[in-house]
Amino acid sequence: MDSHEAPAHASSTPVQGAGGVVFGPGGVLLVRYRSGAWAFPKGHVEPGETLVQTALREVHEEGGVTASVLHTLGTTRYTNDQGVSREIHWYAMQTLGAPVLEDTFSEGGFFAPEEAAQMLSYAEDRQLLSQALHLMNPAP
Repeated sequence: MDSHEAPAHASSTPVQGAGGVVFGPGGVLLVRYRSGAWAFPKGHVEPGETLVQTALREVHEEGGVTASVLHTLGTTRYTNDQGVSREIHWYAMQTLGAPVLEDTFSEGGFFAPEEAAQMLSYAEDRQLLSQALHLMNPAP
């Protein structure tokens, strides 16, 4: 690379991704990354995928559950540890299955919403959980 060229990850266009706030047996699905962070399953959009397809695939790959989308949530934006700008599109989902985590995660499972809110490592994820809970259990 020429010393005057910017690294590929320095682009101002964020890398798109999608994920799910998944409700199932016993609460909401969380995964724990090797870094120690607790979060919702999410990942990169593969060529030819829609955002919903990405979210469903990532929930299945990372959490080992098949889910269905119930509501569209918002987006979160952040810069990851490698300096890559990310934009994640979120969906509230439901599953009946028990999680089977992929090797990327040290642990995870379904947690009561109150416990999950305390476990989540990022404020944006706590806001997503609150939004999803409101959509799943609207006030009378």
